[in-house]
Amino acid sequence: MLSEYQRLMRQWHQEEPAVAREPAAPQIGNELAAAFASYVAELAAELIATIHAHDPAFFEELVIDVLLAMGYGGRRRDLARRLGRSGDGGVDGLISMDELGLDQIYLQAKRMKPGTIVPVGEVRDFAGSLDAQHAVKGIFVTTGNFSPPAVAFSAQVSRRVALVDGVRFAELMIRYNVGVRVQESYQFKRLDADYFRLRARTPAAPR
Repeated sequence: MLSEYQRLMRQWHQEEPAVAREPAAPQIGNELAAAFASYVAELAAELIATIHAHDPAFFEELVIDVLLAMGYGGRRRDLARRLGRSGDGGVDGLISMDELGLDQIYLQAKRMKPGTIVPVGEVRDFAGSLDAQHAVKGIFVTTGNFSPPAVAFSAQVSRRVALVDGVRFAELMIRYNVGVRVQESYQFKRLDADYFRLRARTPAAPR
C-alpha cells in the first residue's frame, strides 16, 4: 500500500542536497502530498472493510471509542455506554457531556455494506427517537453513505442530527488514532533564509 509513498520518501532523502534547492522542493512536496492522500484513501477503505467484517455490536462500541477520542464526554469512558439492539428505539448508545447527564448525545450506529445508501426514512426515524428521548443532539454513523434527501433532512430538522458516513468515519479513526498506529513519521525541512540573513547582520563577538 505504501510502495509509492515510500518510493517518494527515499527519493526525497537521496536527492536532498546540503542546501535545499527551492525549485525542486515544491515539486517533490506536491508528489508526496498526492501520494499521502492516496494512501489515506486506501487505508480508509481498508478500515471500512475491516469494520464490516465484525458484528454490529462491535461497530457500536467503535463509534463510542472514536467519539471519546475526539473529546466527547471529556474522554471519560464512564460517561459513555452502548444501549444494545433490542428495544433501543433507534438509539444504540449515548454519551453524557457532564456527570449529571444534563446534556447527552444520542448515537445511532448502522454497520452496512460499503456503498449502501441510508435512506431519508431511517434518518427521520432517528430524529423521531430523539424526540421520544427529549434529546436535542444526535449522531448517526454508518459504514455506508447517506442519500441526498437524508442529508437535506438532517440540515432542516429542528433536532441537531450530525451524519457521518463511512469515509468520514474512517478518516476520523485515522486522525484520532483509533484502530490505527503510526508506522513512520517524517519532518520536511527547508532552508531558513531569515536565519542566515539575521546572522549575517549580527556583529561577530570579539575574540
